[in-house]
Amino acid sequence: MKGQPRVVHVDGSMILRGLLIEDSDEETLLHLAACNQVELISKGREWNTVLRGLMEIVRISGSEPLNGENLQQLRRALPIEFG
Repeated sequence: MKGQPRVVHVDGSMILRGLLIEDSDEETLLHLAACNQVELISKGREWNTVLRGLMEIVRISGSEPLNGENLQQLRRALPIEFG
């Protein structure tokens, strides 16, 4: 439909790459979605993949663990519809 953003289905790995790899195609998709140029849709269970990836990165880096509130804020801030 004209005027509607193109829908792109993404998985947890794509979301992680978009968050972590500068200048990646996935990062570009996140920026386009934030500007309402595309609509990103993901299955709800893909959020678990993102969580596992983030927790592993935090563990390896020795950083402070992310708490539930931080993770909820991240999920709400992402321009992705988790269904």
